[in-house]
Amino acid sequence: MLRGTRILLALAFVLWASTACRREAKEAVKNALPQVPRILRFQPPADGLVTDAQLDRYIRARRSARGRTDEETSRAVGVDPEEIAWVRARVVEAVVYLETAQVRAAAEGTYARTIASLREAAKGAKDRETARKLEEQIAALERERANLKAPDQASPSVVANAKRIAPRRAELQAAPK
Repeated sequence: MLRGTRILLALAFVLWASTACRREAKEAVKNALPQVPRILRFQPPADGLVTDAQLDRYIRARRSARGRTDEETSRAVGVDPEEIAWVRARVVEAVVYLETAQVRAAAEGTYARTIASLREAAKGAKDRETARKLEEQIAALERERANLKAPDQASPSVVANAKRIAPRRAELQAAPK
């Protein structure tokens, strides 16, 4: 019986010592953690707006790519890879929005100039048959222009990001070095 009690006491002591060591280790880790900088993961802003600082980091990462992966490049310049990916997506959205507007405006201008030119030619037509053919072409172009799909309504964040990105577009789209 005495031997069983000694074994039981020895096991209790070992158990107590191991839990005490764990507590001390946890406290040591807690005390050491304030000295270690906390790594925060990137959280996209709720409003979806990109900032100039984010664009600067994105450009810095692109310039330092040198054949590395996005992950390697991001880490090399000290930027969260998720932030770079998010900013890249916002830049692409904004550029697509800007280019769509540019193409649409160019198409509208082409239709307007072509119709105006045909109207001038119709005014100066010497015979009725030529004037009739020109009027048919004008009518067909006007129908075609009226049937163009209206542009999709862009979200306010895409429009705002496009305004922020437009002046820096060349810099943002420059090929990585």
